[in-house]
Amino acid sequence: VASMGAKRFSHASVVLDGKIYAMGGYGGGSLDTVEVYDPQADSWQQVASMPRGLCGHTAAAMGGKIYVTGGSYQLESVNSVYVYDPQADAWTQLANMSNARRFHASAAVGGKLYAFGGCGAGFVRLSTAEVYDPASDSWAQGSSLTSERGCVVAVAL
Repeated sequence: VASMGAKRFSHASVVLDGKIYAMGGYGGGSLDTVEVYDPQADSWQQVASMPRGLCGHTAAAMGGKIYVTGGSYQLESVNSVYVYDPQADAWTQLANMSNARRFHASAAVGGKLYAFGGCGAGFVRLSTAEVYDPASDSWAQGSSLTSERGCVVAVAL
């Protein structure tokens, strides 16, 4: 398949409407760029950049939008949350998570976004989970994991 325009690792990716979105990551510094792969055209297109460069963040698709949580900016863990609307090609900042986390997992289930595990400040592993409700733009504490988990991934089935 066609190559992306930017070399990146520790980025987030998600599938939405049959296209693959690759966001941020590290490529000589924290990247804010976003590229979309269209398998029908076998091509990548750059869309609106994220509000800030991030790596070690997560992305989940929900309700036709992409939600990006946490990550690292300039080696600092962040609790920022952004949503991308592909119809408007625009990013919006949402309510912050309670915990700064990077290398965590997120998944959208039943109209809610779950963020859990990962590493906080100083790479301390976290066992906490948080649940985002887009209707109220607010986070609530979720059930904790049985132990601290860093560098995790999740998939909603």
